[in-house]
Amino acid sequence: MDRQLHPLQKGKFMDNHMHKRADSSMLREWQITRAKQQESDASLVTDAFTSFKHLLLPITDRNPYLSDGTRLAAATTAALAKKYGADITVVVIDENPKESFPEHDTQLSSIRWHLSEGGFQEFKLIERLGEGNKPTAIIGEVADDLNLDLVVISMEAIHSKLIDANLLAEFIPCPVLLLPL
Repeated sequence: MDRQLHPLQKGKFMDNHMHKRADSSMLREWQITRAKQQESDASLVTDAFTSFKHLLLPITDRNPYLSDGTRLAAATTAALAKKYGADITVVVIDENPKESFPEHDTQLSSIRWHLSEGGFQEFKLIERLGEGNKPTAIIGEVADDLNLDLVVISMEAIHSKLIDANLLAEFIPCPVLLLPL
C-alpha cells in the first residue's frame, strides 16, 4: 500500500490519515477559540446596552406641551434612567432664540412634568437656542462632551427633517435609540 505523505512544520511528515486527524483537531481548537471570542464580544455588547449611566433626551419640537413622539421619548428615557440608575440630560434645541418662542417656559414645565410622571425628578437641562447649528451637530457635541451612554429620540424628529439620521449614525459617539411613532 502506497501512502502519500504531507509536509508539516520543521521537516516532519505524516500520512493522509494522521493529517486528517490533525486537521480535525486543529479545526476543533479553532472553533472553541472562536466561540470564546464571540462570547466575549457578545458580552461586551450586552454590557454596553445594559449599563447605562447617562442618557440624553434631545427636544427639537416647538410644541409647548410636547409632541406625541417627544412625550414617548421622555417616558422611555425616564423608564430607562429609573431602571439603570442613570442620569438624564435634556437638551432643548431650536435655531431660533428663546425670545421668539413665547411658550418656552410652558415647554420646560411640560418636560419636567413628563419626566416626573416617569418617576424621574432630577435632570440636567441644556438649552441650545438661536445658535444656528443643526440639531444633529448639537446632539453629537453634547453626547461627546458629556460622555453619554445613550441618546433617545423619536422617529418623529427624523421624519420632520429636524434631525438627519445619516449624520446621527455617523457622528454620534454612543448608541442611539430611535423610537417608532
